[in-house]
Amino acid sequence: MKTKRNVSIVALFMSLFISTGVSAQEKYSVVKRVDNFNQPTTFYPTKATPVNGAINENVVTSAKRILNQEKPFLKKGVVKTVGEVNLSAWQMTSDEAGHPQSAPNPLTYFTAGAASDLLTQVERSIQIMGLNVENVKVETEFFFRWDDIMTDNWSGYTDKVVTNIVVKSNEPAEKIKELKKMAVRAWSIGESLANKTGIDAANIINGEHWDGKAAQAGQIPSPVSTDNGRTITNTTPALKLQTIEVKPDLDMDMNNFPKEMRFSEVGIAESAHDAKRPYLHKLRAKSLTAHYETWELYSDDSRGYEGINAAPTSREYFTLGTSFCLMSQLTPNMMYFAKKGIKIDDFAVEHQFNYRESNFMTPTMTGEMTDVVTRILVKSDADKELANQFAVQALRCCFAGEGIVQETEMETSIYLNGKLVK
Repeated sequence: MKTKRNVSIVALFMSLFISTGVSAQEKYSVVKRVDNFNQPTTFYPTKATPVNGAINENVVTSAKRILNQEKPFLKKGVVKTVGEVNLSAWQMTSDEAGHPQSAPNPLTYFTAGAASDLLTQVERSIQIMGLNVENVKVETEFFFRWDDIMTDNWSGYTDKVVTNIVVKSNEPAEKIKELKKMAVRAWSIGESLANKTGIDAANIINGEHWDGKAAQAGQIPSPVSTDNGRTITNTTPALKLQTIEVKPDLDMDMNNFPKEMRFSEVGIAESAHDAKRPYLHKLRAKSLTAHYETWELYSDDSRGYEGINAAPTSREYFTLGTSFCLMSQLTPNMMYFAKKGIKIDDFAVEHQFNYRESNFMTPTMTGEMTDVVTRILVKSDADKELANQFAVQALRCCFAGEGIVQETEMETSIYLNGKLVK
C-alpha cells in the first residue's frame, strides 16, 4: 500500500505540473535586492505612526510558486519594510525536499531571523548599559511537529524554542543577567512567539487579485548570492554549537509521510564585525532533516546608520520565512486534496507583520508584534467551500504561523565565558 501511495502522490504532482503548460525556466538567485516591490493585491500596506519614543517596522511580503518538475516545494517571495527609504526590497527563494536543496527552507529563514533579532537586542543593550564585551553570539533550536499527516485533521506546531546568548566578557555575572533581561524584553520576535498574537486572516478564492501572482517555471542554479561585492548567501559546513547539541538528521521521505513527524532547526547569529554596519550579522542555520543544507546568510539591522542596508533585516527574514512556511503547507495539501478529487490550480500568500519597540535605545526598551495580516489566494474550479477548506487546513499546518498565534514554550539562557549564568 505504501508504494501505491508514493506513486499516487508523485503522479498527482506531475500531472499538476504538466497541466500548467510550463516551458522555459527563469533563473533565480537565493537572495537578491530588487528595485520594484510587487505589492500585495489583497490589502494596502500601511506604516504605523510611532508614538512615545517607539519605532515601528511594518514588514510586507508577497510569495508565489516556482514551477519545477524536480522540486515541487520551490517558491519565491518579495519582502519590504514599509516606508523605510534606506531599506531595500528583497526577493528570496525557498526550497526543500530536493537533492540538493537549492535554497533555504522556510524555517531556516524563520529561525535565523529570530536569532538575529535577539542578537540585535543584545548588542543594543550592551551599548545602552555601556558594557565591555569581547564577543557575543546567539545559538538557538526550534522544535516543530506535524500531527495527523495526510488526513482532514492535519496540523502543525512550534512546540518549543531554546535560545542561548553566549557572552565573552570580564563584566560581573549580575550585569550579564541584567543584559539578558533587557535584551529579551526588547526581542519583538521572541515576544510574538511567547504570547498569543491576533491575526487578521482571510482566504481569497478566485478573486481579482492575481496580477503578478501566477506560478511560473524556474530554477535556482547556485546557492551563492552576492550584493555590492559581498557574498550574502551560501552553503557552509555542518554547524557545531557551543551550548546546543546538534542531533542527527531526521530521515524523511516527502512522498511517504508518516502519521506524525518531529524535527528541529538549529541556528547561530554572530556579528559580521563591519564598522559601517554595526548590526550586520552572519547567520547559519539548518533543518535537522536528511539532505538539507546548512545555509549561511547575512542580515542587517543597522537602523539609523548612514547608507542603505547591506542585507535583509532579521525581521524581514522571519516574516518571509512565515510566508514561505505557509506556501510549503499549501503544496502537500494541494496533493492531498487532489487525492480526494479536488483540484487546486494555483495559490499565493501575502503577509504584513507589524513590529514595535517602545522607549527605543533606553533601559526600558520593550518589543512586541502588534498586528498580523495573512491572506491566502486560491485559484480553483472546485466548489468555493472546498477550496476554502484547502486554505484553512494549510494554514492550520503552518508551524511558523502556529508559533505566532499560540503561546510557545520559550527557554532563554545566557552564558558568560562558557558558564551558564543563573
